[in-house]
Amino acid sequence: MKSYRCTICGEISLSESVPANCPFCGVAERYIFISDKVDGDGIFKNRSLSEESRMNLIQALNMETHNASFYKCASEKSESEEVRALFKRLAKNEREHADIIRKHLELDSIDFLEEECSIDDIENIEQAIIATKETMSFYKGASIDSKESKISILFNALAEVEEGYLKVLVQAKK
Repeated sequence: MKSYRCTICGEISLSESVPANCPFCGVAERYIFISDKVDGDGIFKNRSLSEESRMNLIQALNMETHNASFYKCASEKSESEEVRALFKRLAKNEREHADIIRKHLELDSIDFLEEECSIDDIENIEQAIIATKETMSFYKGASIDSKESKISILFNALAEVEEGYLKVLVQAKK
């Protein structure tokens, strides 16, 4: 067994081979390396952030905390075990994304607020699809706008994860 480190969230996973996706934040294999090849201390260190990147990170943090709270609510209200499990996983990943962004902003831990959601699974899935499209679009734009390569890579990686969420949510709606 080997240890692999995600260069986006910094978490280590243990497996025989590099995971296809980070089990913590969901990013693709290309962001995961043998752990001794990754400077864990440098993952969240930014020499300086441009004001635009800082504002984009703050907006991303707000989106991720809102989405995580919404997914948590939806997981608790779902009558379907499969939908409940899907929203629970999405909530965990979004919380991880919020934590990644928080670390780049050098903020202390954050509180997640209670969010409203429907008791109807289809309504919650439709709302999740809308939020995912908005988040994905934002990340794609923020990736292009970022002056710092590390932040651009972060936004691009998160946009890819959101794209994966969208596929799963569209499938769940059927």
